[in-house]
Amino acid sequence: MNKKVKVFFKVFFIISFVSFLTFYISLQSGYYEYNSRRKMSFTKDQIEKFEEDVRNGNSVDIHEYLKGTEKNYQNKISKITLNISEIISKYTRHGVDIIFTKIGNAIETS
Repeated sequence: MNKKVKVFFKVFFIISFVSFLTFYISLQSGYYEYNSRRKMSFTKDQIEKFEEDVRNGNSVDIHEYLKGTEKNYQNKISKITLNISEIISKYTRHGVDIIFTKIGNAIETS
């Protein structure tokens, strides 16, 4: 194979692997879950507004108080890379399971 092609694939693989590790670690560390939970929690102002509406006897709908105040910075690229990371994670986990199963079988038979 051409040397440039080999270098290209090597660089592509390294970049893909680093991207995978970055997204995998952030997913496993609970970063995305933390952000989702933070968006769902009440702010002090929302709690005060809810309590005032209850005192005044107004109709109370939980969705009115959970409106997100933060901007969502997720875009198509981050969604795509997260999906790719999850797919790579699934197949990597499957591959590692197979490898360790074969190693375990080899140890048991020897």
